Amino acid sequence: MDLMQHYEESPLKLDVASLIDVVFLLLIYFIMTASLIRKEADIGFMLPANVAVQDMQEIPLEVLIQIEDDGTVVVEGMRFSFDDRSLDDLVVQVAGVKEIAASQNSPFFVNVLPHPDALHRRIIDVMDACAAAGVDSLTFSKTQQ
Repeated sequence: MDLMQHYEESPLKLDVASLIDVVFLLLIYFIMTASLIRKEADIGFMLPANVAVQDMQEIPLEVLIQIEDDGTVVVEGMRFSFDDRSLDDLVVQVAGVKEIAASQNSPFFVNVLPHPDALHRRIIDVMDACAAAGVDSLTFSKTQQ
């Protein structure tokens, strides 16, 4: 019974010194392993160096006007019959493309492709419409048969 009395009389004690040592060791472990993980901000990369900007290339805008053998004028899918001598809609179409070219600082020209059997009168109608639209560069091409 002496032994039982001894246990009942002495209060239970917890040895804190060894627990503090374990806590410090865990703290050191987590600090060391956390520093080994690379964060995104730590990843090195190279920024591009100062490179001279190349000059912009001017891409010309071209309006292709075809004159068929029956006098029909075709521009970008629009058809103008031989009876339309003033070609007012053609003037509006060409002037619109010219304004687009001017806003983009691009060269603008009109290329006329008359059919070999087209009347000269119709070719002159197209030239007059281009003059009314303010076209400065007008070229003629041969149609392939």
